[in-house]
Amino acid sequence: MNKFISAALALAFVPALAHAEPVTLKFGYPAPMQTAAGQVVLAWGKEVEKASNSTLKIQFFPGSSVATFNNVLDRVLNRVIDIGFGVFGEYTKQFPRSDTPSLPFECTRSGDCSAVMWRLYATGVTAMEYGSVKPLALFTFPTSSLQSTKLVRTADDVKGMKLVVTGRTLSEAATLMGAAPVTLGPQEYFQALQRGVANGVVVSWPGALVFKLDEVSKYHLGVPFGLFPSFVFMNKDSYAALPAAAKAAIDETTGEKLSRAMGGSGDKATDDAIAKFRSLPGHVTVAELPPAEAARWKTILAPITAEWIKNTPDGAKVLDAHRALMAKV
Repeated sequence: MNKFISAALALAFVPALAHAEPVTLKFGYPAPMQTAAGQVVLAWGKEVEKASNSTLKIQFFPGSSVATFNNVLDRVLNRVIDIGFGVFGEYTKQFPRSDTPSLPFECTRSGDCSAVMWRLYATGVTAMEYGSVKPLALFTFPTSSLQSTKLVRTADDVKGMKLVVTGRTLSEAATLMGAAPVTLGPQEYFQALQRGVANGVVVSWPGALVFKLDEVSKYHLGVPFGLFPSFVFMNKDSYAALPAAAKAAIDETTGEKLSRAMGGSGDKATDDAIAKFRSLPGHVTVAELPPAEAARWKTILAPITAEWIKNTPDGAKVLDAHRALMAKV
């Protein structure tokens, strides 16, 4: 009798298990979802849900509703959100070895540099920095541009300018160029130029359009200040609690694949943004410095790389590995 009852109970639970509700993961994305990177993570959300055999659901929280660029890492670590997107500029002290893309002249295209960032992690060169999180993607935003209210063609033109920058490396670059660095959030870029708080903003080409800087600046110059390293992190406990099918889906759809996709989307967005700027009447757009001028900027900015090697744990080793991987990619 007991065996019969046990078998009946087991059969009764089969439909319930088969139709269990998917696990919902909260994804904090403190930026507009209509950006190129935002569209990639939205597509990834659909892909991973499908690959998980309906064991996963990704719930996106765009903007500052649950996380900002300043606190997104803490939100992930404290499991306020399960997954978070952020930029390393806010966290260079926690991830010093991962800052190679921001060094001048080390990267040009985001897709390739993103693959290198992931391989540095996967091969153990930077892995020691990620013990508290599960990285899903390591990538860069596109190359820097200088959006300004003043015409800049040479290094001398930068002297005396007030430049809005993000992160320590860009701040050092501005100082070496003879400019005064100004630290403001992306939401403040427009007003800074409009009100004269600054006469230049260092930002990615697509970012300049997102924040409508074309409405308050006429001069647009590609500058070799480096790329903007970024991340998608997952809470380790959130990952550990997932069913096997969900874990497999995440592992299959992230890593270098997602990193390169996010970086590559930035390359296309950059090309499109430059074309847009060039079409604006009365605007002056120069995507790249002439070779002789670029060499001059490289000499001026060389102390940034030298200081980074000196002050970063395993700095020389990490940068050598970065360069070797860039050559292969």
